[in-house]
Amino acid sequence: MLTAAQRKDIVALQRKKERDDRRQFLVEGPKLVEELLASGWRVDRIVAVAEWAEGRDLPCPIHIVPLSELERVSAMETPNQVLAVARMPAAAAPPASPAGLVLALDGIQDPGNLGTILRTADWFAVEHVVCSPDCADRFNPKVVQAGMGAVFRVPLSTAPLAQWLGQLPADVEISGAFLDGDNLYATPHPVPAVLVLGSEGRGISAAVAAHIRRRITIPRPGHGESLNAAIAAALFCAEWRRDLLGPGARG
Repeated sequence: MLTAAQRKDIVALQRKKERDDRRQFLVEGPKLVEELLASGWRVDRIVAVAEWAEGRDLPCPIHIVPLSELERVSAMETPNQVLAVARMPAAAAPPASPAGLVLALDGIQDPGNLGTILRTADWFAVEHVVCSPDCADRFNPKVVQAGMGAVFRVPLSTAPLAQWLGQLPADVEISGAFLDGDNLYATPHPVPAVLVLGSEGRGISAAVAAHIRRRITIPRPGHGESLNAAIAAALFCAEWRRDLLGPGARG
């Protein structure tokens, strides 16, 4: 069982300030905890029901609890067998000279969207994701859940985007997603490249837009005001990957 102090410490990690101060975050559910254990990232503590823990050789202390106790410390609406307290890795620097496709996220504040974008980046082998400082926290429990393990595999940095974009080599294609621009499906998508995606409400900020060398858009035959940022990211990444596969991939 957990002591009252241990329960308080775990629940506190649902808050960003506590995560930042302690350099720890929560990982929940059998699949994500398995991903964490396979990643090589440090695990400080596991809380699990006996069914999950049976026969396991783990690299950290484990607390065997009933499901009712797990529910008291979980950030999930429906707790699922196991919760881990993981250690954040050292912060990575954004790439100074990209070789493939890099996503730059300008003000993506919804944790579910950020997690889904990371999952998409993982699927399409995006080289790196660079977030503006006002993006959602990578280690927010909702981001970790929506990313389905991508948080352990996709390199991610936080940096002032305008400053970073302004220092990139001239041969890096810097594209931005706008409502007006070149048709995504009718233009080539070379690498190295950075694709900038803005928030659904605000779009790409003026300071960042000043560094964009090509504006591209997803054609809109319908009447929707905008696309969900995570869906847009998937469409853009799919087209970049198709170009990399060669002319035959375009049908």
